[in-house]
Amino acid sequence: MATLSPPKLHDLTVNESFFAPIAGIIAGSECMRSCPDLSDDAFIQLGVTRAISSPRTGRGFLQQIGTLLEYCPDTGHFFETLKSKRRLGLLQDVDARVANLLPVCAEAAAIVPKYALYAGDGHWHGAAARDLRIDERRWAVGHLYALNLLTRAMHHLALCEGKKEHDMSAIKRLGADSLRMNEPKGTKVLWVWDRAGIDFPLWQHWKQVAGIYFISRTKENLNLTPIASRLFARNDPVNQGVVSDSLVVTGQGFKIRQVCYQDPVSGEIFEFITTVLDLPPGVIAWIYKKRWDVEKVFDQFKNKLEEAKAWASSDTAKTMQAHFLCLTHNLLELFERKIALEHKIKNEAGLRRQEKRRCEQIEAAAKSKRAISTLLTHLLRPLQRSVKLIRWLRSHWFSERPISQSLPLLKAMYAKP
Repeated sequence: MATLSPPKLHDLTVNESFFAPIAGIIAGSECMRSCPDLSDDAFIQLGVTRAISSPRTGRGFLQQIGTLLEYCPDTGHFFETLKSKRRLGLLQDVDARVANLLPVCAEAAAIVPKYALYAGDGHWHGAAARDLRIDERRWAVGHLYALNLLTRAMHHLALCEGKKEHDMSAIKRLGADSLRMNEPKGTKVLWVWDRAGIDFPLWQHWKQVAGIYFISRTKENLNLTPIASRLFARNDPVNQGVVSDSLVVTGQGFKIRQVCYQDPVSGEIFEFITTVLDLPPGVIAWIYKKRWDVEKVFDQFKNKLEEAKAWASSDTAKTMQAHFLCLTHNLLELFERKIALEHKIKNEAGLRRQEKRRCEQIEAAAKSKRAISTLLTHLLRPLQRSVKLIRWLRSHWFSERPISQSLPLLKAMYAKP
């Protein structure tokens, strides 16, 4: 692949436009080295191209796209680069810098002033073909990820250890410094985790020493004793659906907040527990609902990018794969925003379906004499990435035509149901 250079002012190809955000970033990394056989620019592009492409084996990928590259490494060379800790450091640096390019959603940030929001969760996929067998089987490969809920930037936190490391074990191993996510001093870092992330002593400690907060769902077997009700503005449209807001004490003697919320459409009751005390209860429910966004990214990894198994066996290679997936997601976010802003191309069919669902939900809630929070009706969640975009990119990835000639085809695809 060609060495990345500052983007041209016009006549960019699809590939050049997609990679434009990282032009100059690689050269500015302390991990960058001169490698005539496979430059660092080409290595980064090669990894993202593999994540985008359809062949699911390294050999098949190189055989299919090899003739389209200025230089294609042989299979042995490609897999050796995946073992390079120096290249991993470079990739981590590039991934972090690209993630920082994604802008904060101003509307969402205004709802949670002084907070950074992250949804954390584990994601597992199949073992590499040559992974060692343990207890007569090759065990799935697990990773811990974080999605910034204000920017939609995806981050890799850790490669899970052992056969199937529990989320809480990995969280403890990461420690408070990592979970601060390089957020500036004075910013509270709020993590949304499922029930696997509950550890009250740790929550209390990190709140006090590191400004790290948590939201989760109440486990059925938790021993929680109500000690005080909290007043809240029931008439505030933000708090529609909130049944109660109270302080409870755990069996270990820790005081936490519990918010009881009724879904206005289904009528189902949800209980949320949190160390956050200064946000309205309706905002607590809204934040937990946004946790589903990280599941959408996992669906993209598995079903749209078709990343069902590890690329290679070493821990370095497995960590690289995770960072390449995050980098690909973040570049996709930037690319979608770019074509929407500069070319007015959006997933029109998806937006129509979203608006239809919103109207149906409002109507269903009204029939049950319930109202929907304005956070759900006015601040709509971003659409799940369409597979149409992935297919279009695959079709035009190596095209020499200007992107302006390829985008009308994407616009036509987006218009169809």
